[in-house]
Amino acid sequence: MSSQPQHPDHLYVDDFLGVRDEVVALHGWDHSLDDMWCHVLPPGHYSRPQGWKIHLSATPSSAASVLRNAARVLLERGVAFKFAKGVAQLRQLLSVRCNRGSGGKFITVYPEDDRQFAELVDELHRATEGMTGPKILSDRRYRPGSLVHYRFGGFSGRQQILDADGSYVPMLVTPDGGWFQDKREAWYAPVPWAEPPVPDAAPVRTEAERGQQQVLLDSRFAVFEAIRHSNRGGVYRAEDRRTGRTVVIKEARPYVAAEFDGTDARDYLRNEHEILRLFEGMGIAPRPVSLFEYQDHVFLAEEEIPGVTLRAWVERQVREHPDHVISVDAVLPVARQLVTLVATVHDKGLVFRDLTPNNVMVTPDGTLVLIDTEFVARPGELVTRVMTMGYVAPEEMTGPPRYPAPGQDTDLYSLGASLFFLCTGVHPLLAEDVSAEPRPLDDRLAFLVDAVAGSSPTLRAFAPLVLGLLRQDARQRTGLSRVQEMLASMPGQQDTGGTGGGTGAGAAPAAQAPVRLPAEEQQRLLDDGVRELVAAMTPHDERSLWPAVPYDGRLFDSLSLQAGCAGSIDALRRTLALKSTGEPGGTGETGGTGEADTVRRALRTSVTWLEDRLRQDQRLLPGLFFGRAGTCWALYEAAEALGDEGAMRRAVQRVKRLPVAWANPDITHGVAGSGLAQLHLWRRTGDEELARRVAICAESVLAARPAGEPTLWPLPESPNGRAGTGPTHLGYAHGVAGICTFLMTVARELDRPELLATAAAGGDYLLSVAQEQGDGFTWPVAPPQPGDAESQDGVCWWCSGASGIGTFLIRLWRATGETKYREAAHRAAVATRAEKWFLSASHCHGVAGNAEFLLDMAAATGEPVYREWAEEYATCLARLCVLRDGRLVPIDDVSLKTTYSYNLGLSGSIGFLHRLRHGGERWWMVDDFALAPEGPR
Repeated sequence: MSSQPQHPDHLYVDDFLGVRDEVVALHGWDHSLDDMWCHVLPPGHYSRPQGWKIHLSATPSSAASVLRNAARVLLERGVAFKFAKGVAQLRQLLSVRCNRGSGGKFITVYPEDDRQFAELVDELHRATEGMTGPKILSDRRYRPGSLVHYRFGGFSGRQQILDADGSYVPMLVTPDGGWFQDKREAWYAPVPWAEPPVPDAAPVRTEAERGQQQVLLDSRFAVFEAIRHSNRGGVYRAEDRRTGRTVVIKEARPYVAAEFDGTDARDYLRNEHEILRLFEGMGIAPRPVSLFEYQDHVFLAEEEIPGVTLRAWVERQVREHPDHVISVDAVLPVARQLVTLVATVHDKGLVFRDLTPNNVMVTPDGTLVLIDTEFVARPGELVTRVMTMGYVAPEEMTGPPRYPAPGQDTDLYSLGASLFFLCTGVHPLLAEDVSAEPRPLDDRLAFLVDAVAGSSPTLRAFAPLVLGLLRQDARQRTGLSRVQEMLASMPGQQDTGGTGGGTGAGAAPAAQAPVRLPAEEQQRLLDDGVRELVAAMTPHDERSLWPAVPYDGRLFDSLSLQAGCAGSIDALRRTLALKSTGEPGGTGETGGTGEADTVRRALRTSVTWLEDRLRQDQRLLPGLFFGRAGTCWALYEAAEALGDEGAMRRAVQRVKRLPVAWANPDITHGVAGSGLAQLHLWRRTGDEELARRVAICAESVLAARPAGEPTLWPLPESPNGRAGTGPTHLGYAHGVAGICTFLMTVARELDRPELLATAAAGGDYLLSVAQEQGDGFTWPVAPPQPGDAESQDGVCWWCSGASGIGTFLIRLWRATGETKYREAAHRAAVATRAEKWFLSASHCHGVAGNAEFLLDMAAATGEPVYREWAEEYATCLARLCVLRDGRLVPIDDVSLKTTYSYNLGLSGSIGFLHRLRHGGERWWMVDDFALAPEGPR
């Protein structure tokens, strides 16, 4: 066995097993692996729920030795622990992008008691002394330079509560039996009741003391602002006391992003300094001011470049145009400068390696300047692989972490991707297919360019150039000199309606006909989505029926409609209904008895799994999406499809236990959502108790308005707040539009005309704060406030903005016959159509939710144009799909994984496609109208 394994796929499990077999062979120790960790348990182990735990850090060059030495101590003492199972997992923990509260935690040790803890920290320190590893920011370091760190925390993920926001929060139990949140901060934050069993080497600063003193670095730079923090270190603004000028200071912590050869993030910063010196005086990059070290951290002070990133500049130009386009006249001068910058780097014999719109600044006078040059290298030089998805050349996507720097052809791909973004404001993200026969990248890019060019005349003008740079084969990419020739000969267009100065988004030629997916390809996306749902089920997992991915650092309730299994179960149920009736899409290759039986078995499994977990529920939250209202709705319908009257009855019993008086009045978290689900079940069952409960929900919603505010509903300030003293929203998920939709629906179903009057008042208020966007309407997230320095940008999602508000307004038109609501809903649809290329696949704030609103417009008005606009969204969804095991499935554009829930994942896409192809009512609404099935084309 190699003492220091160098292979990037090496598993540290092998190192552990060697020590185990030497120290405790055949003693009954157990080890198990998951995606990240190897968990090691002694025989007869019982884990306490919380206490002082130990973390050890390491680097790839030290990890095998750290693990062997530490494992020997822990095996001899019979202590449970876990470790990152391989080099790939350790590199995640050392990455500059790793969460700062988790970074560096290679080994976690779970002592049996405080006495054992005190003995272990010292013994583990001596066993690993002199080895390399980063400081763990969330913990207390045992000794200066030690790999051993500690903190008081939970010993498993099971000690948690479901907060009122619908996500699981890790908790500690206080000595008096109360709850205390187990936070993983990026600094050591000791709990107030537990003194460490070992003396602290230095006093601990309280949270209130953090940041109170001004920092003077290198006896010269007075830091006055933190721009951002990451696992690598901070980026700050400081005053240079020698010159009085403002500088930007970048920090690199020791051993972050460490590699086998000893390089780490500090070397990136040293390289950036050398590159900036090389470019000094050329006006293409910031001027380096000083490179210095403090306590092994490396700092680079450089000239501050005024302006915004190229990404922010493009997004502003696109946002300011009602059709979200940017003119050729605005793009051409910027594109020419960008190509000149790349040519200048190449003329120095260098390759940029990470060219993206985030790494270029646009100064107030329109000059482009390169920033973040830390990865610039000479071809063939040994470097660490870096990639920004959507901008990295395909040949750079795989290979060892340390390798010879690529040739300059890789920058050509990044340049093509950056020009695509410059023309459109859309990131050209095409995740890799996971298939034995992936689709040719050139074909996928040609489809993307052709589709987006349908609404972007500027991209249409640049298409030959962009496609020439984005070739999969690096040898076929258009060279820089030819690119410069093409740009020089490209004619501009007269700017007749932009923001002035040639930098705005001006009038553009008429857009070409949109690219729409053929009906059979729409159906394939739907069929493949359902097959993926069936294949991905994990019924033996106690926690989630489909793989769950934390979203924005939060682990949501696995039974909910928002991020859990409820929406996926309903997608299976609706698929079974199609396949059982023999409707189009229910027979042929994707239908028939065999596949119907497969879906039926999956549905039966899911109902059984869900009911088992519902029996263990510790808290019933009312919301339709984050609470149990949507879960009970889905369970009832699935049980009815299976003919399971017992499960149907239990679903109704559970929904009758939901709160009808709650601090939060909204659809997603509050009593409006609870009332909507109970209204649906009342229609299905005729149970009058449900109708009475719906009426109480409506009264609770009305009572949540502050005095003098008939149409605004503040939310609780915190998830567990007891009063509406927090933010006020306009949109469907959390505010006026969703709440008024509930009241309007109750008015219709329970003959309560006064509730319709309240809903109409809400609609009038929304019309009064609408923001014109050409022919469209958008809305800010929150109501405008007197004295606001500037207006908020309008948004266009289901949860907030035009899509969700339009969802309400078109129903308000049906309820009242008032033309103004239909007109406003149409203008919301116009804005929604323009948004399509800028979204992820999700229902909450993505393609699926916006497209569903357009289908609402088609259903409510009978106008076919809205269905056509929704079909454009199907094209957008197709470009967000990867090929996995023969199935085209959408991925999340952040995690690059497929998630399965309704509001955040695959089931929302299935819902849109199901309705587009086969019609029906909007899912999770109580309507009196439905979309007709699509006829033959």
